[in-house]
Amino acid sequence: MKACRRALPTVPLDANVVSMLAGAIALVVFIIDALTPLDIAIAVFYVVVVLLVASTGNRSSTVAAAWGCVVLTLLGFVMSHDEAYSSGAAARCAVSLLAIATTSMLALRNQAATTTLREQLELLNLAHDAIVVHDMNDRITFWNHGAQALYGWTAQQALGQSLQDMTQTVFPVPYDEVRAELLRTNRWHGELTRVRQDGSAVVISSRAALWRDEKGNPRAVLATNNDITGRKQAEQALERSEAFLRDAQRLSSTGSIAVRFPDGEMWWSDEAYRIFDYPRDTVPSIDAVLARTHPDDLALVRGVFGQAAGGETLVDIEHRLSMPDGSVKYVHYVARLATRQSGHREYVGALMDITGTRRAQEALARSNDELAHATRITMLGELAASIAHEVTQPIAAIVTSGGAALRWLNRPTPEISETAQSIAQMIRDAKRADEVIQRIRAMARKRDRLPAPVDLNGMVGESIELVRRELERHRIDLRVELAEPSLTAYCDRVQLQQVLINLIMNAVQAMAEVAGPRTLLIAARRLDGEEAQVIVQDSGTGISDEHAGRLFNTFFTTRDDGMGMGLSICRSIVEAHGGRIWAESPPTGGAVLKFVLPVDEGRSHEQ
Repeated sequence: MKACRRALPTVPLDANVVSMLAGAIALVVFIIDALTPLDIAIAVFYVVVVLLVASTGNRSSTVAAAWGCVVLTLLGFVMSHDEAYSSGAAARCAVSLLAIATTSMLALRNQAATTTLREQLELLNLAHDAIVVHDMNDRITFWNHGAQALYGWTAQQALGQSLQDMTQTVFPVPYDEVRAELLRTNRWHGELTRVRQDGSAVVISSRAALWRDEKGNPRAVLATNNDITGRKQAEQALERSEAFLRDAQRLSSTGSIAVRFPDGEMWWSDEAYRIFDYPRDTVPSIDAVLARTHPDDLALVRGVFGQAAGGETLVDIEHRLSMPDGSVKYVHYVARLATRQSGHREYVGALMDITGTRRAQEALARSNDELAHATRITMLGELAASIAHEVTQPIAAIVTSGGAALRWLNRPTPEISETAQSIAQMIRDAKRADEVIQRIRAMARKRDRLPAPVDLNGMVGESIELVRRELERHRIDLRVELAEPSLTAYCDRVQLQQVLINLIMNAVQAMAEVAGPRTLLIAARRLDGEEAQVIVQDSGTGISDEHAGRLFNTFFTTRDDGMGMGLSICRSIVEAHGGRIWAESPPTGGAVLKFVLPVDEGRSHEQ
């Protein structure tokens, strides 16, 4: 491990200074070798030049220096001898060249080894883990950046220190046992407690490996350390949470159910027995659960058990139970997957009796429907003039067509074809009046919600016809933009019309005091692949910041004669159909009311 010490960063020599010194030495050696009568191998000293240049770590410079020294050696040999070369002089030149070549090769090999070692150490420094090497006397010989980040000491501070003393290590067992296992198996793994430089304690997961030399003697220990303090704290928090959960289950009368796979063995708490209405000696099983499951929900429950058997991470299901006394319970079961040390997959979860909640939700839905019906009746009263106009128009047309038919018949020669045309017009206008009356009766009728596929373009057109008289009376310029092709939503047609008519009437009232142009935009468009959007935009007084946050609150209104129920009912209807509604204030003025509904893509055929 001495190589690790040498490979640690050191203060490098200045390359320019070294180059200048090497050049000076080379010049001195050349002058002595070429211009003096000394009969010795002066050129051997060129190896000093090679070593100096090699110390900079620059491989190309080292190669260039080696070749330069070779050239100087040969040049000096030629200059210091006449044409008669003695064998001794030639031998000294050869020795010098051999020394230069050998030194150069060794220097280059050392540079390569040093570069490789430095790269390996840099890789170790890139690791997020704390990597520490210490000798058999516990003295630190290597300390990577991860160790510095974990413990707080720099490499310069840590090298040569006792690892256990510096970090105040506390082992789970006596240190002699740890050392004995390390010597016996060359491996050790465990959790330690250590103290950082700032005095804080950390819990460490440590993996140690023993390195032996070629003779088998133990020389050093390499340890990889990870901070698991956060995980320890998380486990403790989880234990506390589970304890709190157990207490909460007892207080809330929520049962617990555990299922183990692949054998399907189950465990129920006392509260689970009460919810299923089974005696305490009943053996918990999937068959027992299915026996209590409502017949219409059997496929759903079996499917969830199949998903759990396949390893689904989370189980979340609401279904009904058919009890022995004929009553029906609603339950909600939520469970998570836990893999035990035995290898079994176990779901541990809570079974909640939500019958009371579902009954309350159904009662709330009925109340909302009744309130919506009352609001529709009020709305029809406000639209009485428009409705009368829509009905009287086709009736007046029927009277006119009837009179024309009589005149055609009373001619000396009755005009049968003209009479038939007048009668056809009477039939058309009668159907038109009937359609208006049917729409009014549908809105006034008190009935349960009837979801069905609804053509949004058609619904928009019908709603406009019911309020057209109001639009004309207030001199409102109506613009309609419909989706092409038309979109279909699975909802209650009458309630959706109620939402749109309410938004239109609110827009009409918002523009009543506007002196300038009164423009109303009604649009239906596809928002994305899954939703349809309906927009009602007016050029009225707009929505103030003060009112924006309370616009859909119950009993909030800006009208002196308003009840504050219209937009609240609209929100309840839209959300009950799986959509959402909101208001915006565009920079151009006025107000924009938007609501979106899920697009029906064959869902209605699946229900």
